Amino acid sequence: MIITITGKPCSGKSTIGKVLCEKYGYRRIGVGDMFKAEAEKRGMSAEEFNAFCLKDPSYDFFIDNETARLGKELVGQKVIFDSRLAWHFAPKSFKVFVDVSEDEMARRLTTSDRTGKEKIDDINEAKKHLVNRFNLENQRYKKIYGFDNLDKSNYDLVIDSTHKKPEELADEIYSKCVEYYKK
Repeated sequence: MIITITGKPCSGKSTIGKVLCEKYGYRRIGVGDMFKAEAEKRGMSAEEFNAFCLKDPSYDFFIDNETARLGKELVGQKVIFDSRLAWHFAPKSFKVFVDVSEDEMARRLTTSDRTGKEKIDDINEAKKHLVNRFNLENQRYKKIYGFDNLDKSNYDLVIDSTHKKPEELADEIYSKCVEYYKK
């Protein structure tokens, strides 16, 4: 039962994925973590690396090919891909989009302990940064693959994390995933 989780920045994708791992015995593959590590290795922020990848998509192709390979190799196993695009490259997955309001995205960025990740203290600057980052990502996906990551019809489940705890969301995802795989 592969679950692919995508969504807006700071929507709780990674936290929800970790809860699913702890509670339901899944293995988590954090593609965004790999992207951020590569950006850091190059001395760039995630936003700067997004802009770079818009001009040179070679890193996208590398990650996407690896995700596609793992998506095929791990069919039947309990795996969560925490990734913007895994839903597209792991076709036999239960596809989840986690939405969140822009205000809550910014609040989470400014108040969380994001060790090793971007940290912005001003809420308006955080909102601007997150919206820009997400738009740059979506531009890349449209340019490279021709799809809109915000098109909710791509997903089996769309949930909003603005006012829900990660544990509630993980339980809802797991329940819907079990239903999906029974069909």
